[in-house]
Amino acid sequence: MRISTFQNCHKRQIGFTLIELMIALFLGLLVSAAAVQVYIINAKTAGIQASASELVEDAVFNLPIIERKARLANLGLADKVAADQPGSGIVLTSAENAVEDEDGNKALDNFRNPKDLGDDPKVPKNITLGGAPVKVALLTRTGDQTAGTEKNEWTGASNTSSQSGQLTIQYRAPQDMYDCEGNLALGPRRVTIGGVKEVIDGQIIIERFYLKAPDTSKPTELSLYCDAGKYITEVMDDYPEQSRPDDKLPKSVEFEANNQIKDFGSAGQEVMSNVDYFDILLTTRDRESESESESESEQLQYYTVKDYLALDLEDQPQIVGIKYGLILRSDNATMDEDGPSEFTVLGKKLNIKNGLNKKYLRTVVESYVTLRNISVMDD
Repeated sequence: MRISTFQNCHKRQIGFTLIELMIALFLGLLVSAAAVQVYIINAKTAGIQASASELVEDAVFNLPIIERKARLANLGLADKVAADQPGSGIVLTSAENAVEDEDGNKALDNFRNPKDLGDDPKVPKNITLGGAPVKVALLTRTGDQTAGTEKNEWTGASNTSSQSGQLTIQYRAPQDMYDCEGNLALGPRRVTIGGVKEVIDGQIIIERFYLKAPDTSKPTELSLYCDAGKYITEVMDDYPEQSRPDDKLPKSVEFEANNQIKDFGSAGQEVMSNVDYFDILLTTRDRESESESESESEQLQYYTVKDYLALDLEDQPQIVGIKYGLILRSDNATMDEDGPSEFTVLGKKLNIKNGLNKKYLRTVVESYVTLRNISVMDD
């Protein structure tokens, strides 16, 4: 009886041994580790895909605002775009940096018309901002020029080895429309000039695109901004009539005088975040004689603003378009290893500054915009 009882008790205690439990635990850990690894890989892949989608979205939906605005440049203002052309759609000069002629005299600039045009009230002349000429740092600039230093001016902000540029354009509103900051600008309307009712053209909109850090405590987190203002050129009997007084219209469309820019030179509106670099090139139409056929062929040439203004006035070709380029980066650092740190934008090799996180996904976007509102006929 005692032997039988011992045997039964022994049988009831049979189960997993310690070694078997350790093996099972080890196998479980292997399976769990594999599952976690698959999850991490999938999560990183999804993050990279999301970042890539963000870059594509910026390129498709946000950047076209530059092209849409650039195609309006010069509308209703001038026949051509040049440094000495009053009303030029690409704003290169003011009284502060007007180009000199061969005799050393300052030529006309993009905000000043010749005196021999008389008192025509429809012709813009001596356009000012705050009672003074428009500062150079608010004009179209490229990264090879001296940047401004005052608040909200173009400072060449960039996360690369080269300064960024700035694009400043102007055009007449073809109809009631909103500028890049979302402010209303009025199109053609009837006003009183010399006691007579006349239809005048739309208000003139001036806009500039440049890079700026929204948070000064984070100077490397740059965004593309657009700053917009407007002015009028007509001399009217009653300036408030210019704005079609209406309780529903904002005060921003009202003017008290002509040839005075208002609401320009502020920080502006953020257009797109996470931009490391932005610059432009001026596209010109040069004519060269072909030795064999003795005919003329058109050649497109690209200039920085500095190189273009350095040409003698008579040698400056007409500007027919612009080419712009940007380096966009993802919102989050999603890569395990450092990505490329060297990029080529508008034919220039750039390096991401030392100390910046290179695990962000970055891409280069370039585009060429032909100016529509110009005359391509020879002088």
